[in-house]
Amino acid sequence: TIAGSATVCSGTNSTALTLSGNVGTIVRWESSASSTFATVTAIANTTASYTAADLTATTYYRAVVKSGTCAETNSAAATVTVDPVSAGGTIAGSATVCSGTNSTALTLSGNVGDIVRWESSASNTFATVTTIANTTANYTATDLTATTYYRAVVKSGTCAETNSATATVTVDPV
Repeated sequence: TIAGSATVCSGTNSTALTLSGNVGTIVRWESSASSTFATVTAIANTTASYTAADLTATTYYRAVVKSGTCAETNSAAATVTVDPVSAGGTIAGSATVCSGTNSTALTLSGNVGDIVRWESSASNTFATVTTIANTTANYTATDLTATTYYRAVVKSGTCAETNSATATVTVDPV
């Protein structure tokens, strides 16, 4: 069997795979984009450990073992699942409203990953942030009395969180 199946973020990553319980010598490791190993890439490694690195797509690994004059046999497979890099997307709905009773619909699109939360700030640098417990693509800003900036925080699987582009709701005095 191979220990080390993991989920990683696309790009710079590293996963150590270790074969154990085999009888015979390792002839090579193999990788494939398919769990059926329909197309195989041979890896010139004859040790019990292999490090899969910098993957951009889910990849399956196995070791090929041979004992004496017996036929080669394949180990069980290990899977390194690759999550796409988080992408914040853009928010439609920036508007100018009159102070007091108002309502502005904001909609996030083009994001990769799940919405973790929305954030608002009085500053477009988001030096001070107010967390909005909303994990949907739509948020309605209401009853604003000062210009407010909004963004969504997005996370794809094991990848780091990232922020969307900023939307601005400019508030004019009455």
